Amino acid sequence: MSLERRRPAAGIEILVRTYLNPFLPASFPGVLLICLSAFPAAGQEFHVGLKGGIPITDYYQRFPDFIKGDRTSYSSATRRYTVGVIGEWQFAHGLGVEVDAMYHRIGYSGSSFYSSSASGAFQQYTIAVKGSSWDYPVLAKYRFGRGVVPYAAGGAVFRYIGPVHARGVETVGTYVTNTSVTRPIDTGEPPDVRKGFYLGLAAGIGLEVPLGRVRLSPEFRYTHWLDSAPVSGRPLGIASHQAEFLVGILF
Repeated sequence: MSLERRRPAAGIEILVRTYLNPFLPASFPGVLLICLSAFPAAGQEFHVGLKGGIPITDYYQRFPDFIKGDRTSYSSATRRYTVGVIGEWQFAHGLGVEVDAMYHRIGYSGSSFYSSSASGAFQQYTIAVKGSSWDYPVLAKYRFGRGVVPYAAGGAVFRYIGPVHARGVETVGTYVTNTSVTRPIDTGEPPDVRKGFYLGLAAGIGLEVPLGRVRLSPEFRYTHWLDSAPVSGRPLGIASHQAEFLVGILF
């Protein structure tokens, strides 16, 4: 739906609160609305809609030079979907600004065994982590014509990871006395993933197809995450390269 110029955030607020409010992270509320409220009132049209798609790449990457124990195995459990809401402010001459709030369900599993021949001590654990992640792209957008037209977009992406939760078991013991202690792992602060904020740069190409009063926009989007370097003591990190196929519906 097209909205009045004096209330550019009203429609996107309705979509956020109706469809996505139960999933919004408590520590990062209203980010999309704040971004939209910062836009100048000089735009010609404002539209809101929904967007979803399929991640082509894995969310996490395992650092190959990481050595934590004698036998260590980690794997990313990428959920092959992403969903969210979009708001777009259209200017003259094909220019516009798009702001999205895209939700990802994330997770990974891992196991490790470490032993010391000098002391006889050993440690073994298995862990499964599940959590939520939000991407907030702010993209400049240019359309090449009218009607069924291609477009290109690019800009910054802000990511928030959290909440996340880990469950598993850990066994610590020694071969000297042949004793061990096993305890459960149940924490909201997994050792192998950092909650918080990340910054990336995104670029996309797509095609806008008008269908009556709505517009369909299939798009390929690539994101490069700037903070994906290995962290000391952690085998996993955000994958540097993210590719997605997305389809948006604008009203």
